Amino acid sequence: MIKVSDEDGINISHRTVLRRLDLPMYPKAFIAAAHLTRERDRVFVAMPFNEPHSATLWKVLQGICSIRGLNIHRADESVTPNLIICDILEELERAEIIIADITGLNPNVLYELGIAHVRCDSVIILCQNGKSVPFDLSAFRCIFFDLNDNRGGVDLSEQLGKTLDSLRLVGPPLVINSKLERTKAIIDDLQKLANLPDDEISRETVWFSGSLSSFSIPENEQFPPGEEEYQAALLEEKNALISLARRGCTVKCIITPFIPSPANPKMDTKFKLRHQCLLKFLQGSDSALSAIDWVISPFRQKNLYIIGYISCVEGYKKGIQRGFDLNLRQTGFNAISADISMYTVLFSHLEVKTLSIYGNPEISDRREALKQAVINCLTKALEDDTAGPGNGSGS
Repeated sequence: MIKVSDEDGINISHRTVLRRLDLPMYPKAFIAAAHLTRERDRVFVAMPFNEPHSATLWKVLQGICSIRGLNIHRADESVTPNLIICDILEELERAEIIIADITGLNPNVLYELGIAHVRCDSVIILCQNGKSVPFDLSAFRCIFFDLNDNRGGVDLSEQLGKTLDSLRLVGPPLVINSKLERTKAIIDDLQKLANLPDDEISRETVWFSGSLSSFSIPENEQFPPGEEEYQAALLEEKNALISLARRGCTVKCIITPFIPSPANPKMDTKFKLRHQCLLKFLQGSDSALSAIDWVISPFRQKNLYIIGYISCVEGYKKGIQRGFDLNLRQTGFNAISADISMYTVLFSHLEVKTLSIYGNPEISDRREALKQAVINCLTKALEDDTAGPGNGSGS
């Protein structure tokens, strides 16, 4: 098969290029011949490209879609030598959601919107404040925006975000039967969050509950032979989380440090190393600490990651094992919102317990007080531990 390269060096199938060039331009004929299907998480934006607000609006739309794991496209992005009408028709057929900015009543946008209303069930209309809406479109809900200041961008993000969440086609939860694939999925979701601008990242939150969190994984921990890739992935997850916190993303951790009991009198070597690693991190000066909240649970919480509104990943043990080989990953807005609501209440309750048991009443700053409380708990756990291997376990 002949290959051609675009300006970014990406190979494109010559057969694919010819296929689209050979398709008819008339919409009805194109649709019948192309046999395209809707792609989950794909968003197409019909918008004027040269209006004063266009560049800012595109940046805002990219941020809104990125945080939700949506793949956003517009007509002028294509690098293949197709007729532009074919590219537009293909996007109108492939997109799960279509957004149309009718500011200025651009004829091209109105043409695309007309086709979208016939072909797609999920269409969102945007318009700049103060601009007119044609009578035939006035019956449709329209999100008006003003991007002259940062507040306007926030307002648009909130309104459009809620609309996108209500329209998304949510599939069944994904079962992941591998601790390595689970970790890779978490890294991918953290990276999606990292793609946002700093001012938007500062409004996002990552939640964690479980053992000691990925912040506790030391570089020198000895993993069993054959788990080198898993170890590298865990450290990549840790670094991704620290990087987000350094950029202002709030991280809320519910952890369960070692508490000796008759059935579990001392820590094993791995768990002790993780206690020491987390304690060192908390006592350090990393700027990430200024965005992390910690609370202690006296009993084991289910292992859960909630990454913004991108995903929630629950990990389950199949038996005595390292990591979580049975996982449930959900991306539905309702499922994520429910988990966030539950953990907000739980976190608030555990915050009071953490400060009452391990806190220092002389520290007035809440985040600093929680950090110091966890330091006190970890220090006590290490002091109470006796030398030698035991029955404690980590995740």
